[in-house]
Amino acid sequence: FQAEDGIRDKLVTGVQTCALPILLTCYASHDAALSHLQGVAASQGLHLDVRFCGSVDAIRALNEGRCLIAGFHTPLHPAADSLSALTFRPLLKPGQHKLIGFAQRSQGLMVPSGNPLALDSLQSVSQRRARLALRDKGSGTRLLFDALAQQAKLGLSDFVLTTQEEPSHLACAAAVAAGTADVALGIAAAADSQGLDFVPLQQERYDLVCLKSALDSPAVVALRELLQSPTWQQSLGELPGYVSRHAGLVQSLRSELPWWRLRPKTRR
Repeated sequence: FQAEDGIRDKLVTGVQTCALPILLTCYASHDAALSHLQGVAASQGLHLDVRFCGSVDAIRALNEGRCLIAGFHTPLHPAADSLSALTFRPLLKPGQHKLIGFAQRSQGLMVPSGNPLALDSLQSVSQRRARLALRDKGSGTRLLFDALAQQAKLGLSDFVLTTQEEPSHLACAAAVAAGTADVALGIAAAADSQGLDFVPLQQERYDLVCLKSALDSPAVVALRELLQSPTWQQSLGELPGYVSRHAGLVQSLRSELPWWRLRPKTRR
């Protein structure tokens, strides 16, 4: 494709004129699409060094200069007083950070094939005393669990928890597949990889974020163009539970996550 040839040209140009590596480091919340993107990017000459961690740690890594791109996820329309807003708002600064659209994905209950306990909500997980595998603190999925539990007026003491917190969606799915948990909260792609059933609960936006000053660096430009390419759009559509969401487009924090309110102008 012509667009993909342009990606390679920009990478080569960047190396020759700006002495920038074609390696792009990204700290990000665990995500199947981002793992898949690594392979697609490598075939186009862009090498993504993705280091998975919690959403909070990913943005902190960006702010501390340890990466150029961070990945995090929130509900599609998180309110200004939501746990997502309270968690991420102090870490992101309008005018300093820019969002790069990536994907929309489905989070829900990962359960054994046939859903033997007929679980369809956190309330049913609590009522039927199903063994629940939880993600680690600081992860976006743990934040989602906390928010959903809060909405249902449930606390941790209302659930039967497994003995350890899990570091990823795949680890949660593996715990259910192995029979050490009856249910876990995670993404559809992780459930599919382990032959589990999936009960959708929440549509999420998964965004990439970078500093405004890095938007025009050769590696970030190459990533943005790759995300808009036909090859990536087709590849993303093959992953269970994913659809493209403004992929590769630069967006402002205020327009996409309206958690910040401008101070009213004072009259003189």
